Amino acid sequence: MLGRVPIHDVRSLTEVVAFVESSDSEQVIICDVDNTLAPQGASLPEFGRLVNAAIDRLDENQHVARVIALTNGPQRDVERMVSRGNKPWTSRRRLGLAGNVAPIVVVGDQLLTDGVLAWRLRATFLHLVIDDETEEPRQATMRRLGRIVGGMLFSRKE
Repeated sequence: MLGRVPIHDVRSLTEVVAFVESSDSEQVIICDVDNTLAPQGASLPEFGRLVNAAIDRLDENQHVARVIALTNGPQRDVERMVSRGNKPWTSRRRLGLAGNVAPIVVVGDQLLTDGVLAWRLRATFLHLVIDDETEEPRQATMRRLGRIVGGMLFSRKE
């Protein structure tokens, strides 16, 4: 067992930016796309606009060395996104991070995919807490299962 990695709850991209800016060094940001940068049911034009705007906002930040937008879903006309990302099993090599020494931060809404990816990469996990009331049943089930493994993989520093 490799031990636990840090986890912090966030509720918006603004809180992600604040977390990144509180660091003394540049960081690589790996962002989940669906339900993190854009809502699951967004139309294709709205999806592209939201994802590109979020990537631009992070890219422009002096504390960000690189942004990787990652989804297990299809490409959907966003060229700056890694689609069919095989989370949580994708590798540093596939993400172009094989020789990376900068700290990595993974941002996402699901512990079982985004969180386990953070744990595998030995990265800090920023867990986007969303309203479970409007969540699709499949997403809600994944969230409940994620809570079970969360205590084994992550440590909270309050």
